[in-house]
Amino acid sequence: MKEYEISDKYGSWFRLDNSAAVYPMLITLKTQSLFRLGVELTSYIDRDDLEKALKLTFKRFPSFEVELSQGFFRHYFTANHRPPIIRADDGSLLKRIDFRFNNGYLLRVTYYKNKIFTDFFHGLCDGAAAVEFVKSLVYHYLTERGEEIPDEGKVKTIDSPIDTEEFIDGFKKYYTKFDLKQGIDKMAGKGAFPIKNTFFKREGLGLIQGFLKTDELLDFARKQNCSITVLAAAISMLAVTKIYYKDTHKQDLIVFIPINLRRFYPTKSVYNFTTFAKCHINPNTVNHDLQSYIAVIKEQLNKQLEKEELDLKMSFTSLLDVKPYLKYMPLFLKSFFAKLGRRFTGASKQTMIISNLGRVEMPQRSHEFIKNFTFMLNCSRKTPNNMAIISFGNTTAISFTRQIVSTEIEKEFFSMLAQAGLKVEIISNLREV
Repeated sequence: MKEYEISDKYGSWFRLDNSAAVYPMLITLKTQSLFRLGVELTSYIDRDDLEKALKLTFKRFPSFEVELSQGFFRHYFTANHRPPIIRADDGSLLKRIDFRFNNGYLLRVTYYKNKIFTDFFHGLCDGAAAVEFVKSLVYHYLTERGEEIPDEGKVKTIDSPIDTEEFIDGFKKYYTKFDLKQGIDKMAGKGAFPIKNTFFKREGLGLIQGFLKTDELLDFARKQNCSITVLAAAISMLAVTKIYYKDTHKQDLIVFIPINLRRFYPTKSVYNFTTFAKCHINPNTVNHDLQSYIAVIKEQLNKQLEKEELDLKMSFTSLLDVKPYLKYMPLFLKSFFAKLGRRFTGASKQTMIISNLGRVEMPQRSHEFIKNFTFMLNCSRKTPNNMAIISFGNTTAISFTRQIVSTEIEKEFFSMLAQAGLKVEIISNLREV
């Protein structure tokens, strides 16, 4: 079966990757799997030039210039020839994308003063692929503004060739047979300790961001003999323990950490190619200090990065494609059972999601026009407070997004970093006010 077709004559189409297949099934009037990438420039945004840059970027990333279509067995993407829409950002962070109001596009580009925001429907791509798209968008915007910037091989431009490998589903390419029961046990897991607080009543998330010097943060992490991701997970779980966890509680804190599979399985895919690790901590069985929490998370994360574990999780993602009784089940039945399963899963599967996209590499000449990159995750009522991390140059942005009024976790998290001697610049959208 073909994975895609790019044709000016007959129209292009692209198959959803096996990880993305479930996302369209779970769209409701209130929920939609989204994430945001932002870029802050040194000068105000020109809307017309941003629109020109977006059109150029779509031509370089044809699998993003699509709309969602529905077949009998599964969803798929078809080429979208309508003009993309760019609007001023209204401040309602990660609200649902109305695909009809967005001319069918599965990503939304907005701007505010000197900032560009791109919200992605997760069925379209993962964070690593989205970074490549946004890098191209920023590059083309700067060139539209008249700047001459050699790409240095660090960004995909309209002039760089499109590799057909970009449209290959990595999950299908690296699929291996697996034990179904073992896969279900690994992926399902048990209920996690939930964060409970007063929820916002209107659409839009609360946001608190901390900006740190990357070299200082790296130095602190190295002194703790861990990565920035492990450090952030340990501090955040310590904060949750201090604020919410009582001696009478028995559930584990579970931090959910997405893993970019491109680090382990060579592919140029611009689709989803991510799995996750789930690290458990029971505050009743471990000392409440940073070193203890780091040790637990580091050990579990390293174990889940072993090839056998990754093979199992990655292959399980292809379940809908390899099991005939699922593959050939009509789409309306798949969607029904997917939503039914979510509805009757009352317990939260993770206390918090923490995603680190790492360092963004851009051509050196562009650095004088870019202040920082930011990354924000969506939240749900079951997981109402999440963290996203991204670095550019010597600036690391740590963004907490939340559906709850309380900002205690954020205050405790950044206070611990400040007490360790790190300088932190804090900004907020003041949703709690």
